[in-house]
Amino acid sequence: MSIVRTLSSPVIVAPMAGGPSTPALVDAAAAAGSLGFLAGGYLGAGELDGQMRSVHGGAYGVNLFCPQRAASSVELAAVRTYVEQLGPSLSRYGITPADLIGRLRTVDPTDAFAAKLEAVCAARAGGYGPAVVSCTFGVWNDAEVERLHGHGIEVWATVADVRAVPPAVSAGVDVIVVQGPGAGGHRATRTVEETPSDVPLEVLAGEVADVVDLPLVVAGGLGTPAEVAAALRWPGVCAVSCGSALLLADEAGTSQPHRDMVRGARECPDTAVTRAYSGRPARGVRTGFMTERTDAPAVYPYVNAVMGPVRSAAARSGDHDLVAAWVGTGVPHIRSGPAVDILRWLTGTGEA
Repeated sequence: MSIVRTLSSPVIVAPMAGGPSTPALVDAAAAAGSLGFLAGGYLGAGELDGQMRSVHGGAYGVNLFCPQRAASSVELAAVRTYVEQLGPSLSRYGITPADLIGRLRTVDPTDAFAAKLEAVCAARAGGYGPAVVSCTFGVWNDAEVERLHGHGIEVWATVADVRAVPPAVSAGVDVIVVQGPGAGGHRATRTVEETPSDVPLEVLAGEVADVVDLPLVVAGGLGTPAEVAAALRWPGVCAVSCGSALLLADEAGTSQPHRDMVRGARECPDTAVTRAYSGRPARGVRTGFMTERTDAPAVYPYVNAVMGPVRSAAARSGDHDLVAAWVGTGVPHIRSGPAVDILRWLTGTGEA
């Protein structure tokens, strides 16, 4: 039986790469009777191992990105052109296009997947590893899924389109995470180039339930007790995964600029999907930069790598226009406070 069917709380804490996911947030999920995820994306294998060793609350999950293909010379040229056009925006931070273009030589499109897979398996063998590993941006091959199963680890696949389901089932995954268009951060498209589906989450979950007999976890824009309760009544759905709802939790590692922008968006909710900050479609607080730069090439993670220093410099200077504040459409309902309280509110067992 999948662990998702044994949880006393049906609201899972989704992985949020780049800082918001922390061992403390994972421990809080366990305290609420749920399951929390560490976000392995962008971490080195050693960093991930350190986070796994810091989890003390019981069963938890780890999310890893599927390796992406290396960019072609034509794609790299498109990224260089994009960076060069940012010149006026960069000068205020003392950054030159050449500084950023130089970073292209160091990009690892696999996100150190092999080393992190090894770290996860070693951690499980050592008694401190995850019960679940989920994949995003594709599906792992049969051998990788079998290796995780061999260590007693469940494998969950995140899909944003019903067409991604058969490959996941064929690979032997245990749970399908269905991600709808209201999700914050990057959409779990199989390829960088494809445009994310705008099929509503309820419809997409129904389509997936029609073609697979596996437990479903649904995610994307669910931010109130009523929305959670409704989603749990959909066919095949065993749990709801919430990420944006925990961005302002005390235990989240969300940066201060990110927190400030989310708080502002609660009062004037306006989110949009953009490639401007990373090259891959992602939803966040709408900024002038993402509105103006609709020409970002679909070359992830290369655009993400060159934009990283720009986002960091903007955050330090208080220039929110160049900060990627990922958040979903449920932003008006995001609460601050202890994660346990937020999770209990979402399940209807806490204070209104």
